[in-house]
Amino acid sequence: MTTVLIEDYALLRVAIQHVLERVRKTDDILAISPAQMLNLPNSLNRPVEMLVVGCGGIAENDIALLTQAIAFFGPRLAMVLYSVLDQGVMAACARAGVAGYLPKASSPDALAAAVSLVQAGGECYPQPAGRPLPRTAAPALELRELTQRQAEILQLLVQGKTMREIGEQVGISVATVKSHARTLYWKLNARNQAEAAYVAVQLGLVSGVGLPPTPREPSE
Repeated sequence: MTTVLIEDYALLRVAIQHVLERVRKTDDILAISPAQMLNLPNSLNRPVEMLVVGCGGIAENDIALLTQAIAFFGPRLAMVLYSVLDQGVMAACARAGVAGYLPKASSPDALAAAVSLVQAGGECYPQPAGRPLPRTAAPALELRELTQRQAEILQLLVQGKTMREIGEQVGISVATVKSHARTLYWKLNARNQAEAAYVAVQLGLVSGVGLPPTPREPSE
């Protein structure tokens, strides 16, 4: 399976690619600019499992790029990274079946968590003001306090560790790890490890997990 990343800024493209490589692991990742996409041969190997499109901030151009990319690659999953939040672009993403719409300024941890969530069948979009929080964004005021052990296990869950790996590292049984994980899912209002990781990163409940910082976009 192939992951395709389309981003105009070279440095940012490298940083996003690095995050994708960590999360997608064995996938082949094709990282290109919008201009390079126009010159790709129609014989590009398929299927494309995930498409990640970096928007430039001009709504008309961003929608056109997204439409062309989806038509050309036919991805199973798609995500869009925006530099400017635009309701029209976000609506176009929703209509096109894009599962994730998040800012380019997201930390590497947040981006990795969002990619994992989308891989697991979830969605991540900005929450419009005045609307109730979705399942994947538990209110901080209602979040029960985590114990030291739960915080430790949450950190490892966000890193993508398996229950067995967590048990071995912490020195407890797999059954006990699963019990802690179920409690964490309940506290975070998450259905699985990917959702729990996404919510935890968004709420700032975990520290960095070893991914490099995202470089700033070069000024023109």
